[in-house]
Amino acid sequence: MLSTQENWPKAKVAFAGYFLLALLQWPSSYLIIHISLSLGVILNEWGFLAGMSLFIAWKSKSKLSLLFPFRPVKKNNFFLLLVMTFSMVVIVDYLLFLSEKILPPDPAVKIALEQLMSIHSFGDGLWRWFLICLSPAFCEELFFRGFLQNTLAHRWKVNGAMLFAAVSFALIHGVPQYLHLYFLLGLYLSWLFKVSGNLWFSMIAHLINNSWTFLTFIFDKKIPAGGVWHPTDSLVMGIAVLVFAIAASRFAKEVQNPSFVGMTTSPN
Repeated sequence: MLSTQENWPKAKVAFAGYFLLALLQWPSSYLIIHISLSLGVILNEWGFLAGMSLFIAWKSKSKLSLLFPFRPVKKNNFFLLLVMTFSMVVIVDYLLFLSEKILPPDPAVKIALEQLMSIHSFGDGLWRWFLICLSPAFCEELFFRGFLQNTLAHRWKVNGAMLFAAVSFALIHGVPQYLHLYFLLGLYLSWLFKVSGNLWFSMIAHLINNSWTFLTFIFDKKIPAGGVWHPTDSLVMGIAVLVFAIAASRFAKEVQNPSFVGMTTSPN
């Protein structure tokens, strides 16, 4: 059971913070699309997401090491994380292909994503990697897993907090055609934080996912190859699911989150 002396933000503060963040996506999107990609992303990720998380922690007098837990990562656990995450991104790429066959995305969405990830030089590529891969991996995990999920896990049931963080993560990205894929990714990231209580795991997994998407776009490498589903793709996807399940089972057994053991719901 958690000590009653620990200061955690109230659940209503977590909801208010998420609602405010959703409203702030409008000016952020306008800046990114019409004025400056760099300004819009930096303001949204480092100003709104990370800034709001730290500001609420300060105002609620929360202990940063508890609200945003960073712990050492063991080599074996890191290896299992890599296996899980690379399996996950392969699965998501196959699901993306199938989803677009069933419900083709809005051409405007595809054009916007292509403009976001197109690079003109090596330096431009590094800067865009920082903007669309590294910054979201750190700042979004700080907000969704550190502030939002961790707060609600200490006010609600742990699984409810995990689910809410995953749904919130999917909705904030604002692309209806890919909502289910963002939810799947968000659920994986939320689960990583639930079982480990360590933000490093979800941040690294988030970074790998973003970098995979960015690099496969730059080098025009698609899954399935050539945009055509072959019989071997069914086998590869099945293997990816199996590998993920085995690695996830081992990871959950080896990584324990003492913060959530015996947790009880706290009053708001």
